[in-house]
Amino acid sequence: MAATHAGPSAREIFSTLEYGPAPESHACALAWLDTQDRLLGHYVNGSWLKPEHRNSVPCQDPVTGENLASCLLAEPDDVAAAVTAALDALGSWSGVPGGERAQHLTRLAKMIQKHQRLLWALDSLVTGRAVREVRDGDVPLAQQLLQYHAVQAHVQEEALAGWKPMGVIGLILPPTFSFLEMMWRICPALAVGCTIVAIVPPASPTPLLLAQLAGELGTFCGILNVVIGAASLGAALGLCPGVRKVAFCGAVEEARVLRQSLAGQRLELSLALGVESLLLLTDSADMDSAVEGVVDAAWSDRSPGGLRLLVQESVWEETIRRLQARMGQLRSGRGLDGAVDMGTRGAAAHDVAQHYVREARSQGAAVFQAVPAPSASPFYPPTLVSGLPPASPCAQAEVPWPLVMASPFRTAKEALAVANSTPRGGSASVWSERLGQALELGYGLRVGTVWVNTHGLRDPAVPMGGCKESGSSWHGGLDGLYEYLQPSGTPDRLPFVYDHLSYHSFGLAVPATLPAGPETGPSPVPPYGLFVGGRFQPPGAWSSRPIWDSSGNLHGYVAEGGAKDVRGAVEAAHQAATGWERQSPGARAALLVALAAALERRGPGLASRLQRHGAELQASKAEVELSARRLRLWGAHAQAQAQSHTLQVAGLRGLVLRLREPLGVLAIVCPDEWPLLAFVSLLAPALAQGNAVVLVPSRTCPLLALEVCQDVASLFPAGLVNVVTGDCDHLTRCLALHQDVQALWYFGSAKGSQFVEWASAGNLKPVWVNRGHLRAWDQEPQGAGPELELRAARTKALWLPMGD
Repeated sequence: MAATHAGPSAREIFSTLEYGPAPESHACALAWLDTQDRLLGHYVNGSWLKPEHRNSVPCQDPVTGENLASCLLAEPDDVAAAVTAALDALGSWSGVPGGERAQHLTRLAKMIQKHQRLLWALDSLVTGRAVREVRDGDVPLAQQLLQYHAVQAHVQEEALAGWKPMGVIGLILPPTFSFLEMMWRICPALAVGCTIVAIVPPASPTPLLLAQLAGELGTFCGILNVVIGAASLGAALGLCPGVRKVAFCGAVEEARVLRQSLAGQRLELSLALGVESLLLLTDSADMDSAVEGVVDAAWSDRSPGGLRLLVQESVWEETIRRLQARMGQLRSGRGLDGAVDMGTRGAAAHDVAQHYVREARSQGAAVFQAVPAPSASPFYPPTLVSGLPPASPCAQAEVPWPLVMASPFRTAKEALAVANSTPRGGSASVWSERLGQALELGYGLRVGTVWVNTHGLRDPAVPMGGCKESGSSWHGGLDGLYEYLQPSGTPDRLPFVYDHLSYHSFGLAVPATLPAGPETGPSPVPPYGLFVGGRFQPPGAWSSRPIWDSSGNLHGYVAEGGAKDVRGAVEAAHQAATGWERQSPGARAALLVALAAALERRGPGLASRLQRHGAELQASKAEVELSARRLRLWGAHAQAQAQSHTLQVAGLRGLVLRLREPLGVLAIVCPDEWPLLAFVSLLAPALAQGNAVVLVPSRTCPLLALEVCQDVASLFPAGLVNVVTGDCDHLTRCLALHQDVQALWYFGSAKGSQFVEWASAGNLKPVWVNRGHLRAWDQEPQGAGPELELRAARTKALWLPMGD
């Protein structure tokens, strides 16, 4: 008797055209796990490390719950061993010519190509992501990343002259990030000569497989070390001697804890936070393409997070109707099935999505799901949330995967206001058939990457990053290389940690000030003047402090600023920031050159004041002349910024604009040494890049900065430059804790540097501190080098594809 089967007949398949299962074999992944006896340790110095007496966690299939293997959890001793291996390998790896590093990266790319099936099968099996996204997207892009950075390593000596590798880099990855995110960060670090210690989340074997493939090349063992552990090990990693930078990817709250725990630890901290993206759909968009863009952005397993959708009011109903119809056609299932659109992210992601939906409903939202969310299933259906009040907690919270939170808007101005009001600034796409409207929105969005009429394109040559609470790190292109470089000549610095520094009382013990009254010595500025909002005004406390010259004689009085004055200065800077950013680079350059001419006219008076503070006559004149040259130099840099920067991406019809945008309101605490030159050398690049500034001048000689402000008042818009004098520690405290200060440069004491790093965790503002070390402001590399230009602006990539 013929065998029967319950599946559909050929006639039924052709009449319905429904997809059938297309399972991919994962036998190779199970075989690789068997080579490790289903016990995964850490990969350090080119070999497996499986220490005894360690806790372990199961690595499970997120669909069936089957235990695939056990993963040993690292302890601080294991992290220290990995750092030691990275330090041992650093000398040989950074010392070889760039061409030899390029050959090694090319060999690793070929190794990935050879084992690509194992990579995508293992990753899809363990993470639950749709295999076609890993197979057709992540693995090929990982090879492209290695090949691109191999080319960069070849030309490093010429293209990046004056820079050197930082050293050992610590990398911390969260469970929501794929192995491709690891590749985006290790490729540039290895290309420039750094070595890496990566902490990956438990039950993540793919990074271990990558490290093993790198180790099997046989040379330069120890340049890539991977240990399994929680993000809480980040502090132990940063405290290890020899680690020069920690790159953290993960949640905002974890980043705040890490920022505070690593304050004072002589290392850089770069952050890539959050997983939410934004899609802005206008009434001129191609509706069919835009709906597919939403599907790609939220429900195709390409994005690790949810989507915030802004739809113009005139097409709101049609958009929601089309989305709901499209959601019913999406296929969820096991990630290893090549016919599914969405896999699963495990129980934790399921619970987060369920909690968000429950809270949104309680706050008045309408929730649409094409199929109900089964409580016992690992698959969470595509979900559309709408109707949330703008001020509700869920409307401000980060949208988790696989949710879309939709809101209407009326005008482009309103759309920008709503989009920029969130604390996150990762990536966004704009959908409009009107080029002018698309560019207006693309330029106005405060995010790191903007796509026009597409979503999620990536290329190794294009920088990608974020701003605000999405972090301030970059990967891709030259910006990604600079993340792991430092200027040549940068000394190796010891930690400056003060264990007994009281963060809660730092800067609060303000010295007693003189009462308000007539001055008893010469003063070049109005009594008690702070320069805020384009004019000199008395401080809120109506008190002043004396300034003494090098002979102990009274030189004058300056205002004693406080928290109220800092608030006023920051408000004035915000009011001036938008107008200054919109000024053309040529207009900014002209004003800087005009300020240089005004400074030269004041040259004799400024030189005389420098003499009173102990400088020789010739040295005083030289400082004034060099300050004027610095202003003209940055004027030329501002003019050069007017030239367009375009990137051509292979396989893309169109181009990518690499834009340099200002940080916003930048607070600067100037050093005591070089009171005029340092003030000008910090002010000029900030203005040239379009920032509004709040400065604290030299503590010992602030009168020079106030005298320059007399010309600033007549040349620059009111509120663009604000100078607050007073106790340096107290003003530093006010600026570091201020939530509307968007970046902070500090050049003062080691204690102050430690406090600034600790306090910046509030809004995760990027900070630049000198850690108590003097800087050679009269030397071109440190006083006017490219590091200042890189620090004074952030990069935005604007993708402009052409064609259908």
